[in-house]
Amino acid sequence: MRSLSVLWLHAPDPRDAKTLPVVEYGLSDAFRDFCHDVFNVRSPLEYPPLKLITVANAEAVPGALFIDGEPRRGLSEKGDDCCLFMVDDTLFGGYVGDLTLREWLGIYLPQIPRIVVTRRGHKPVIVPQRRWAKKPAEVFEQPSVHHERLVHLFKSFWMPRFWSVLRQYVQVKAGTNWHTPGHNGGNAFSLSPFLRGFHEAFGAMIFRSDLSVSVESLGDLSSPEAHTPLSEAQKLSSEIFGTALSCYVTNGTSTSNKAMLMTLLKPGEIVLVDRNCHKSVHHAIVMSGAIPRYLPSRWNARLGVWGPVSLDDIESGLSATPVPPRLLILTTCTYEGVLYPVWEVARLCERKGTLFYADEAWAGYLSFHPYYTHEDDEEEDGPVMRYNAVNGTGSAHFAVQSTHKTMSAFSQASMIHVSTRFKKLLEEDASPQYRWLRRRFALHQRGSWEKFTHDLYEFLRYWHSTSPHYPFMATLDIAGVQMRLEGMKLIDERLKWTAEFRQRVAFACGRPESECFAGLPDIAGEGEWAKDGYLKDPLKIVLMLRSAQACAQFKKALLKAHIQWEKSTATTVLFLVTAGTVEEHFEDLFRVCRLNRSLIGRPCAATGSITVTKAVSGQPVVLPHDAALCDGELVTIQESVGRIASQFLVPYPPGVPVFIPGLRITKEMVKLVEGVIESEGVDAVHGLFCRGGHAPYYVEVLNKDEELRLKR
Repeated sequence: MRSLSVLWLHAPDPRDAKTLPVVEYGLSDAFRDFCHDVFNVRSPLEYPPLKLITVANAEAVPGALFIDGEPRRGLSEKGDDCCLFMVDDTLFGGYVGDLTLREWLGIYLPQIPRIVVTRRGHKPVIVPQRRWAKKPAEVFEQPSVHHERLVHLFKSFWMPRFWSVLRQYVQVKAGTNWHTPGHNGGNAFSLSPFLRGFHEAFGAMIFRSDLSVSVESLGDLSSPEAHTPLSEAQKLSSEIFGTALSCYVTNGTSTSNKAMLMTLLKPGEIVLVDRNCHKSVHHAIVMSGAIPRYLPSRWNARLGVWGPVSLDDIESGLSATPVPPRLLILTTCTYEGVLYPVWEVARLCERKGTLFYADEAWAGYLSFHPYYTHEDDEEEDGPVMRYNAVNGTGSAHFAVQSTHKTMSAFSQASMIHVSTRFKKLLEEDASPQYRWLRRRFALHQRGSWEKFTHDLYEFLRYWHSTSPHYPFMATLDIAGVQMRLEGMKLIDERLKWTAEFRQRVAFACGRPESECFAGLPDIAGEGEWAKDGYLKDPLKIVLMLRSAQACAQFKKALLKAHIQWEKSTATTVLFLVTAGTVEEHFEDLFRVCRLNRSLIGRPCAATGSITVTKAVSGQPVVLPHDAALCDGELVTIQESVGRIASQFLVPYPPGVPVFIPGLRITKEMVKLVEGVIESEGVDAVHGLFCRGGHAPYYVEVLNKDEELRLKR
């Protein structure tokens, strides 16, 4: 591994020829000792050194980090390895173009920790509390004297708080266990003649670190207010992701959605939601007692995928009811990688007094690379905005992320992020359209951040297990630290590998990339999506196949090559590029593409005869919460037409709820479900009741008495 870079915005000094090497060596020695102490894998010399790069003024910073100074074109070798930014106190107030240095860093390098280097006799500077530190120059210019101080500084930036203490407890402090879990550090497996192989296959540490809330010194998800290593880890994650609050969840983003929506919504309130949201969002709406208003769905029949909701449809939805919706819920990015212009959506929401909730399950890494920024090409001095949902400007109010999906966390590991913008709306901003919000979370008749966090923690207790898996929480801790330390490098490599792979496949197929891989126009359909700020994430590779038969044949070739994809439709295969994807994966996939290049191409026509859009239209006629909890009756799916559903039915495809409690069932809905049963089997329809896997198939609906009662 080559060195990591430290960029120092440094006023030239006659002593630099002697001083700069001392600073570089001192930083490297301290960094290696920090790595050995914290990550404890190899000898200190095997960790990468820190290479010091100096620039004389703020205007030179983009040229040092980016190719031709253009963030969207890519990072230089120095830029992709940048892990720390230092700035002399005299240059702290500099400008990068029309942006202050602080603004520029907040947009393009939000995750990078930064240090203001101060000197005696210079005018004092005040630095932001978050992501900034202030240290005297002698700490860096006399590193042998201040070695421990530097190591401690690096720990404040990059030490995984929970994992470090958990590892120390397991390796040093743990003694005889008289508490849960019952396998007792793995003894139940390692001492069994039958299960010893199970223990050896997983490794001892996974069992020894599977501890209990009885170890109070480590922390407990049910007591987030306590000062523990677990609460400190969540505070560090909040700093890394730039939020007012970040919470760990070990039951997946499904649980995050349920806890958050129960915190934010009250019975009878309107929530505006994309029908293509994850089913856990629909479940949470039912449980909250809110009234869903579904945005128009865009089903792409040619590819068998869902497109995004347009800004026009979002604006119309926000204005369609006499009382503005309390909450708008969108998935960004979508499964196939379409990113919303969150700044525009946030603007529309704030104009109406609606909270913007972003399900960012598939794109938790967006804040760690400057590629995910937007600058209007037609507006010369227009603002530069970020695509990550929770950011400094143009931000959603909330985001939930499946940290396990694309970053280095175990399955089920998820995070909830609350934006600083939401905190300001609650306590500082006097916008009249958000009076309801300040009343909702009021203390002494004023909006209270403490009241909101108390309510959120209380609803999290509804859903958290009281016996969480400690290794899950450790991976949440280290996933954020990894992205802060090397996230820019990881993403930059994968962006380059993806671009090269697409070019090679297109060349092998003898056609343009746009004929092999689905881009924004293919997924979203007609319209000025790019002009409106929508973006296709390259790290979601959607390979197009010419027909359903070609797709089936291609998937057989993938299985023969022992390659497993993320998701497929009748004419596409989706491959996720994640923090753990390596270059060899692209080579393996390219071989299959080259050998089966005749199968690759834009599908000739839409597949299937069912109009999915009609099957997923309509609004509830009965409050979903009431319909779900009513005394219903089972009828055959054919007999359900015209009745009101009291349960969910989720056929795959299209992978979104078709039957939802409170919706009146239509012929199109039944036809879609029957088509999926015929083509994919009964197991592809979640929620269907049958005996022995054979017809007749049943669904629960409101009985006639309940229908009359609930519609009054």
